[in-house]
Amino acid sequence: IANLEDIAGVKLITRTTRSLKLTPAGEVFYKDAQRVLDTNKRLMKNIALWSNSAQGKISILAIPSIAHFQLPAIVKKYLAIYPDVAIEVHDNTDLQLRHMLDAGEGDFAFISKTSKDTDLKYLPILKDPLRWIGLKSDPLAAKKKIELKDVQDRQLIVLRQGAIREMVEPLLLKIKSALPMIEVDQQSTLIGMVAAGLGISFLPSLSCQSWGNPETTHRALGFGDFHRIIQITRYVDQDLMPCATEFIRLYLREIQDSKFNSKDGVELIPVTEAAMTKFLNK
Repeated sequence: IANLEDIAGVKLITRTTRSLKLTPAGEVFYKDAQRVLDTNKRLMKNIALWSNSAQGKISILAIPSIAHFQLPAIVKKYLAIYPDVAIEVHDNTDLQLRHMLDAGEGDFAFISKTSKDTDLKYLPILKDPLRWIGLKSDPLAAKKKIELKDVQDRQLIVLRQGAIREMVEPLLLKIKSALPMIEVDQQSTLIGMVAAGLGISFLPSLSCQSWGNPETTHRALGFGDFHRIIQITRYVDQDLMPCATEFIRLYLREIQDSKFNSKDGVELIPVTEAAMTKFLNK
C-alpha cells in the first residue's frame, strides 16, 4: 500500500492504531480500480469464449452445390453447439469465390477449381462426377448408365462459361453433336430448360442433387471419367479463428455420413488427422 501511495503521490488510506480508512482520494481510487478489475474479468471471459469456439464470426465461401446441398444441415448442427457464433455464407461460382479470397473476404472456401498459387492451401474432400440430366419420361431415364451413343444426336443444353463448362468440355468433344448447343448462364435456367423438354444436359452429381426438379432425373455416365475435385481452400498467411477451425472439423466429421457421400457417384476423399492439422495451422 505504501508503494502504491508513492506511485499515486497521495495518501489513499488513513491509518490509526485501531483501524484503516480510505481517504477521499482512496475512495475514488477504489471505485476506479473496481471498474478496471471488472473490465479485465469481462475481457478474459470474452477472449476465453473465442478460444473455446463459443464466440466469433465465420465467413464461408462456397460453390452453390455445396452451399445448397451440404451446408444447411451442418450450419444448423454447428449453431446448436455454438449459438453465439455468427455465420455468413457466400455462394458463388469458383471464379467469383477466388476473387473474394484475393480481396480478403471469407475465412475459407469450398471450390472445385484450383490454381498453382503457392499462397493458397488446398484440402481435397470430394470427387464429384458428371451425370446425365433429362426428363423422367425420357427413354434414357430407364437406363442405369448413359452411353456415348445415347447422347450423340440429342439437343444439348450447357452452361456458357465457368468451372462446370470447363469440366463438360472434354465430354462435348467426345459427343461431337451436329446440333447447335443451347447455352445459358445459370444452373437453375439449365434445369428449367431440361424440365421443359428442350434437351438434355450434364452436371456434377452434387449439382444434380442440389438443383432437383420434379420433371427431371439424372443418371451415371457409362463412358469416360469426367469429374471434379471439391476442396476446402484458404490463404496460407491467414489465421483461422478457433470457431472457423471447429466448423471445418465438424464439416469433415459430418460428411462421413452416407447422405453426404457415396450417393450418385460422389466419393469421399479420406482426410487424415495429419493432413487436416497441416491445413488448419498457419
